[in-house]
Amino acid sequence: MPGTDNGGLSGVLAPIMPENCAADVPEGAGGVEVRADLFETREESLAIVSALAGDLGVLVTPRHSSQGGSWRWSEQERASYCREAMKRGAVLVDVEHGTEAAAILQGEGMKVLLSWHDFQGMISPEDLEGLTAEMESSEPAAIKVVPTAGKLADAVRMLEWVERRRESGPPRLGFAMGPQGVPGRILSLSRGAPWTYGANGPKVAPGQLPVQDMVELYRVGELDRETRVFGVAGNPVGHSLSPAMHNPSLCEAGINAVYIPFHLEDFSELEGCWDALNLDGLSVTIPFKVDALKAADEVSEEAARAGAVNTLVRRKGKSGAWALQGLNTDFEGVLGPLRSCLGNLEGIEVAVAGNGGAARGAVQALLDAGARPTIYCRNLEKGGVVADALGIKALSLSDIKPGAQRVVINSTPLGLQQGDPSPVPEEVFDRETIAFDMVYEPPHTRFLEDAARKGAEVIRGDEMLIAQGLVQFELFTGLQAASDRFSRALGAARARKEA
Repeated sequence: MPGTDNGGLSGVLAPIMPENCAADVPEGAGGVEVRADLFETREESLAIVSALAGDLGVLVTPRHSSQGGSWRWSEQERASYCREAMKRGAVLVDVEHGTEAAAILQGEGMKVLLSWHDFQGMISPEDLEGLTAEMESSEPAAIKVVPTAGKLADAVRMLEWVERRRESGPPRLGFAMGPQGVPGRILSLSRGAPWTYGANGPKVAPGQLPVQDMVELYRVGELDRETRVFGVAGNPVGHSLSPAMHNPSLCEAGINAVYIPFHLEDFSELEGCWDALNLDGLSVTIPFKVDALKAADEVSEEAARAGAVNTLVRRKGKSGAWALQGLNTDFEGVLGPLRSCLGNLEGIEVAVAGNGGAARGAVQALLDAGARPTIYCRNLEKGGVVADALGIKALSLSDIKPGAQRVVINSTPLGLQQGDPSPVPEEVFDRETIAFDMVYEPPHTRFLEDAARKGAEVIRGDEMLIAQGLVQFELFTGLQAASDRFSRALGAARARKEA
């Protein structure tokens, strides 16, 4: 920690709570945070401090109830607890700015991590500057500001705040909670934060990622200001296994880059964030493939015909200005697995359930291959517009008939959530049918289960994810990744989730 003694705290800290106090600290953790407020007695947490302090840097956090904690005793007792924790070997204590405990400890000359949290929303730029000046004026060991993101720009603002630290000022830890704050958690060390936090079992804050993922998958301690950023944008996106596929291959290729998830409520949140994040490429998933088409400065012929973009690549043009290229790798994702099963697709009847961006890409790919796709949808008015643009028929989902098609493709989001029904009735499938699900997580959806029960051949979403992901990797980096490397990484990530 520049300007102070961080006592060995660096990288990703692993929270220690009653639920995991007997477990091993994850390999690669840069220290531990003992959440003292979550233990039944003070002595329980102090015993943990004593046990760990000889081997690891220990930050002790008796979080006040006003900022999301569960401390049940007085402020004088909280100050007394912090003194004892330091005697037991803790290298730093975290107390909240403006609390009595902070005033007591700083009045005694104890160096503390002075923190501020808002679980409800984002602090304004003006209030952030005022808060920073107040916190720094007491000369703490470090300051930590953690609001809650409502949009991607909030995560970016906290990264920029970390980076603006004065050379003579205390180190800054800053990111935003919530799903839209995840990029800031991953990138904060690259902007100068001395450490960040991961989940060591149960999450203690919204948006926390497992310590193991922070250290091994995202390699947060190896990232710097020059790191190129790629990612996947969608809603939902927390389930995505794309980071698990791309990051190992980026590391293996020796590329200074990281691939991270971007949860967006609206695709326009990306505006103004590309430069600040060093964001050079995006995979785009549900429900933003049409929005991505509109955002692109240049669109590939395939994407234009499909009316959907699932890949955005940022390139500098001849004039030196940045431009977004929109492409659609769903073509390869759809056609590759189907050709492995059927060879030539000429004249093959295909039912495509859905009428969103994924359906558009699938239909155009099928048309290019000579297949005969039909869109089946719940809303014929919307589906009809899409079908007309693609030059095919649109029918109601209730009109899909058994035996009328060789392939049935699910391009809807049904299957992403536990308990989702299949978009088509089970009777549609038989032993001559191929069921292709574009949903890959979870790997076993009701759509695929129904198809297998009827003896149909199934193509899981994994096959499409890998096929189109390989093309995206090459578009992002100019290098080829190995299919078996993607497949192994995907399998390993799924095994970790199921463990």
